[in-house]
Amino acid sequence: MSIKSIIIVVGFSFALCSCSTEDGNEKLANASEKVGKSTANAVKGIKKGIEKVAQINIQVSESLKDRGISTGKVKLDSKGGRHNLLNVYMIFDKNVNRTINLKVYDSDGVELGRTKTLVKGNAGDAIFVDFIFDKRTNIDRDNKVVME
Repeated sequence: MSIKSIIIVVGFSFALCSCSTEDGNEKLANASEKVGKSTANAVKGIKKGIEKVAQINIQVSESLKDRGISTGKVKLDSKGGRHNLLNVYMIFDKNVNRTINLKVYDSDGVELGRTKTLVKGNAGDAIFVDFIFDKRTNIDRDNKVVME
C-alpha cells in the first residue's frame, strides 16, 4: 500500500470519526486496524528489500574453504575514509593462523582495493575480523568481494 493510499484511508477514517454512533465507532476501529496492518506489512517488506540489496557477499576461495574457513554476516563501515572497512564474521571448522587477503572489484571486474589481515582462530570458533582498506577505497554494495 502506498503512502498516498494510507493517507487517504486515514483521512476517511477521521471522516468516520464525526459519526457519533456506535456503528460509526466500530467502522472507525475496523478501518484503523486495517490501516495499521497494511502499514506494518509495508514497512516489513521495505526493510527486507533494503536488507537484501544492502547485503554484501564474500566469495571465499576453495583453498580457504578446504582450510575450514567460512563467513557469516558482513558489515560495511568506514575507518578514516569512505566505506573502506569490511567487518566479517568468520567461522572456523579447523584451527587457523594465516594471513587472509580480501580483494574488491567494481561492476566491470576492475580491482579497486585489496588488504590483508592475520587471522587466528581455533576449530569451532567464530569471530568478527576487520579488513581495513586504503582510505581512498570506496566499497559499494554491488562490488564483488573475494577472500583468498
